[in-house]
Amino acid sequence: MANPVFLNLVLLEGEPLTLLHAAKQAGFDEVEIWQENVQAAEGGAKAIRAQAQRLNLGFTNCQVLRDFAGAPLALREEKRQQAQQFFQLAQAIGCRTVQAPACTREDCQAELIDEDLCWLSAGAARHDLRIMYEPMAWSTVDNRLGMAWQRLKRLDLPNVGLVVDLFHIAARGDDASVLEDIPPQRIYEVQLCDMAEAVTPDDMLQLVDSARHHRLLPGDGILPVADFVAALQRKGYRGPVGIEVFNNRLKQQPPQVTAAQAFAALRRCWP
Repeated sequence: MANPVFLNLVLLEGEPLTLLHAAKQAGFDEVEIWQENVQAAEGGAKAIRAQAQRLNLGFTNCQVLRDFAGAPLALREEKRQQAQQFFQLAQAIGCRTVQAPACTREDCQAELIDEDLCWLSAGAARHDLRIMYEPMAWSTVDNRLGMAWQRLKRLDLPNVGLVVDLFHIAARGDDASVLEDIPPQRIYEVQLCDMAEAVTPDDMLQLVDSARHHRLLPGDGILPVADFVAALQRKGYRGPVGIEVFNNRLKQQPPQVTAAQAFAALRRCWP
């Protein structure tokens, strides 16, 4: 596999340093790590960085700067402080990218999104970092990949790129054709998963519950994973591709077992 392959640690349960080892042992090159993983690790950021260096394990991104772009003006200073904290955290563990999904607040201020993303881009650049912008199915404004791409295309920020997450694309009713107009270099990562049954924004409660607790490994459900993979490979996408699966049952297994299952699923769907 020419692309770096990663595992989002949300799939595993256990002590964070052990999770890093389980991911590497399974065959992954990188992990998506959460702020909570770093905070829970004995020894904190310093220990996480040392363990990753010992294992020669990279970080796809540090998660997750929530509800930043479009937050109400009354929260702007608080949100910018949170962003600075994420920049510092990413640098402390040796990670170059922070994930900042599209705002999900009901009081999201659409007119502030451009300004906030420009600020985030400039702030990240001062730390030699990148920003991954993810349209989620329940985001208030940029809830479809095409919408998010049109915004980033217009803003043309050199260090802000897209997250392609199959769950959120499918939940909004889009298919692989949504990838056609996006240059591969503007896609910063691809998150693969599957689902047992169709979910739509018509039933937001079911959608969110499925997203946060019942995603499946790619190839175990009903999504046309092969169509998305083929479209990305035709485009010549060479960035990170991996597994982001929130699944309560898999999380209960020993992390080494689940990580191995995730890697096997990735090998099957991304040859």
